[in-house]
Amino acid sequence: MRFIIIKILNILSKKMLAKYKPVVIGITGSVGKSSTKKVIYEILERKYKVHRDRSCYNTDMSVPLAITGFESGGRSVRKWIKIIFKTIGRLFKKNNYPDVLILEMGVNRPNDMKKMLAVVKPDIGVLTGIGKFPSHLEYFKDAKHIAREKSLLVRSLGRKDLAILNLDDEFIKELSENIRSSVITYGFNESADVRAEEILLGNKKFKTEDGSMGMRFKISYQGTTVPFRLPYALGRGQIYSTLSAVAVGIHFGFNLVEMSETLSNYHPLAGRMKMINGINKSLIIDDTFNSNPSSALSALETVEKLEAPRKIAVLGDMLELGEQCEIGHREVGKVISNSVDFLFTYGSKSEVISRQAQENGMKKENIFHFKNIDELIEPLKNIIQNEDIILVKGSRAMRMERVVKEIMADPEKADELLVK
Repeated sequence: MRFIIIKILNILSKKMLAKYKPVVIGITGSVGKSSTKKVIYEILERKYKVHRDRSCYNTDMSVPLAITGFESGGRSVRKWIKIIFKTIGRLFKKNNYPDVLILEMGVNRPNDMKKMLAVVKPDIGVLTGIGKFPSHLEYFKDAKHIAREKSLLVRSLGRKDLAILNLDDEFIKELSENIRSSVITYGFNESADVRAEEILLGNKKFKTEDGSMGMRFKISYQGTTVPFRLPYALGRGQIYSTLSAVAVGIHFGFNLVEMSETLSNYHPLAGRMKMINGINKSLIIDDTFNSNPSSALSALETVEKLEAPRKIAVLGDMLELGEQCEIGHREVGKVISNSVDFLFTYGSKSEVISRQAQENGMKKENIFHFKNIDELIEPLKNIIQNEDIILVKGSRAMRMERVVKEIMADPEKADELLVK
């Protein structure tokens, strides 16, 4: 039944695209897809009718659902039949369809991208990053294999299309010279077309009224440099999302000043380095949406640069790493003592992080490992002091947002602020 539903939705999606002819922006990569999608949306929606899929299904139904504009029918055959008939109705009636369609084209297994490209051919392809330890490694031979699969998005573009590439990623950098379309590169690399520089993270001097610290940086493009301020966002990943979105904005005719003003009130998605007030006047950095070694290392790098009396990391297992599982967890453990004062780990795999942290000089009495998340909560609460910074991160299946809810200053806001 599932196969039949997907087949019908794919056919209807192609007909809908043929009828309304929106500009299609496809986003792929191992990190930052949803954040990039949100920043692009916030820039473009000032002048265009834009639609973005608000969910992150990363399944073979993701693309047709985003194109048709419906939410998943779940396990209900009745709901799926309703979706199919409503989609048919939209094809035969005048419809307020968007000018721009932003699609998150996630890849879980080999040939996923090929299947999506059989349904939709994007006009703009954004490749966010692969990294040394990308997610879903268990289904691929290695990171290069994942890079080849994801890069099909930009390699499929025509000469009149546009590829937007993260020049800081070693796998993507190799692609930049072998693409038929126009290319805009972005990153911290001096050779990037859209470049970030002079980054200032979490400085108390520019806290907002509600206590958010965020970050400041400058973006340069073709000789013009403009300051950007994201008071509610933290981390290199959020800067990358901003840079790629700015590249898209440039293509649509926006200037840097316009985009800086638009993003001055940007709020990151739940679970993506989101700042939340914690107990005892602490600050939680909620990065619970997902985790792999590359994103964990990036998050710890950010925490290391923040101003705080003490720092705590609460890390859950990083899953879907295949043969790279132990190596990836060890890589994270090696940098812990440079980034935080206390380490809490949860899960069967994250114990490797704790052992490696101790081997690299972290005091044994500052390291705590738990196989049960409920047993972790009270020891963590007891250790949190005034103005501590607490990073909470783990793979989606570990549901680390449960930890955040228990140490939030306002747990009644959990439904509003946390990953669902």
